[in-house]
Amino acid sequence: MKLSIFIARRYLFSKKKQNAINIISIISMIGVMIGTTALIVVLSVFNGIDTLLTTVTDSFTPDLTVTPAQGKFVATDSLLLEQLKKMPGIASFDAVVEENSLVKFGDKLVPVIVKGVEEDYARHAGIAPTIISGKFSLEEEDKPTVVLGYGIAAALRTRLGMQSPVTFYYPDKTASSASMSALNSQRIYPIGIFSAQQDIDGKYVITGIETARKLFGVPGEISKIEIKLKNPDNLASFKTSLATEVGTKYKVLDKYDLNRSFYAMMKSEKLAVFLILLFILLIASFNIVGSVSMLIIDKKEDIGVYQALGMTKEKLVSIFKLEGNLITGVGAFAGLIIGTGLCLLQEYYGFITLGNGSYIINAYPVKVVASDILIIMLTVIAIGYIASHFPVRYLVNKIVKS
Repeated sequence: MKLSIFIARRYLFSKKKQNAINIISIISMIGVMIGTTALIVVLSVFNGIDTLLTTVTDSFTPDLTVTPAQGKFVATDSLLLEQLKKMPGIASFDAVVEENSLVKFGDKLVPVIVKGVEEDYARHAGIAPTIISGKFSLEEEDKPTVVLGYGIAAALRTRLGMQSPVTFYYPDKTASSASMSALNSQRIYPIGIFSAQQDIDGKYVITGIETARKLFGVPGEISKIEIKLKNPDNLASFKTSLATEVGTKYKVLDKYDLNRSFYAMMKSEKLAVFLILLFILLIASFNIVGSVSMLIIDKKEDIGVYQALGMTKEKLVSIFKLEGNLITGVGAFAGLIIGTGLCLLQEYYGFITLGNGSYIINAYPVKVVASDILIIMLTVIAIGYIASHFPVRYLVNKIVKS
């Protein structure tokens, strides 16, 4: 064992005459431990929330979307659909008719986005877990039905069932006046309510594709094709190859193109919280400065003995730098164990629940990500190193005469 490490370890773990130094060293370790634990827990919670929101949002945001290069609607291209069926990387795809509309119930009138889909859409998109009331169905008793977003259902104050239809309105392209007769209208029965993500819940309603075509006056047309991949990790490369296959008549967008602001917001929130906690940890690291500084002052006699025995100034500096690094290392390791342990317990056993309410999950979401923990540990150790390096060099240079 190197002499510097041996002496630094003795100073840290052996009993000292000055109890104040012991207490400050312990406080420093606890500060680093709490800071490391907080960083791991908070970032893991953010990862859990991000994963939950992304999973729920992905029910409505496919991996890739093929849309017309010009205009809102295009005639259904059977050749394109056959081409997509033959592509091995595609897990499923759905033709969709999507457009803005107005929906009325009683005296309530709300703008919405109507999404017309086929029966297989619910299975492909995995929408079942988001249904909080009623059921997912596109037709009941030979009548068209609609599944409403929670925000829209709350705004309309509608009732589910086949007795209280809501009325959708859309401009009639063939009409020549601005009267109510210039609007296509269709009575559709609300059969279910979904809750995925607030921005989606307040915009979207889902109905059958033929119902949507009739409302918008676009028989045999679609507005896009939504694609789910077998391996989403190949999104970038598959997007490029698909764009080449479909040609210039269509454009291919991925989920990041469609929800750029959503993904940017999640990253920025996580970064902001990380920087705030990092600043708190930086303040806590001043305890390390105080602890090591007091130890150097307390060990003036020892320093004189080491110098008389031929120890160089650099060797003396390394002893007390190691002291600070040990304080940081012990605190960081303890924080790593506690923080990771708490997160794993919550992730697998869900001890902290969300309480009573209509939630799609029962326990607070947490996800431990190895790369985040690595970044946290490197950052904490770097802060500890900087906190002990410069004060140690300054004080040793002041005590030791060249």
